[in-house]
Amino acid sequence: MGTSVREVVYGRLTNRGIPPSDISTRFDDMVEILNESFGGAARVIVYKTMVELYQQYSKNVDFTYQDSLKDHMALLRERVVTDHLVPKRVQRDDSSLSSGLLLIQSSKPGYRYQ
Repeated sequence: MGTSVREVVYGRLTNRGIPPSDISTRFDDMVEILNESFGGAARVIVYKTMVELYQQYSKNVDFTYQDSLKDHMALLRERVVTDHLVPKRVQRDDSSLSSGLLLIQSSKPGYRYQ
């Protein structure tokens, strides 16, 4: 995403109580807010976010814009937990890792994004 799009998205999320630092742990809430704010265009933002997440965890992006993004988010969560994956941007000797692995929070029950 370009800088201006990112700033607009961060602004909308912050106004709704999700600061940029909480996006990874409130992914489902983020998707819901983006859908309310941008309608069908939100799917593009969510897809690009998913692609970036997969790349951060060194996983192949094997899905398209039309695939179920919820299923692929669940798959990534499972791989992160099962394989003890750490994002590329976090160095292995980071002190935050000594207290446990970085995980993606599970989905909000009952919420569906496509």
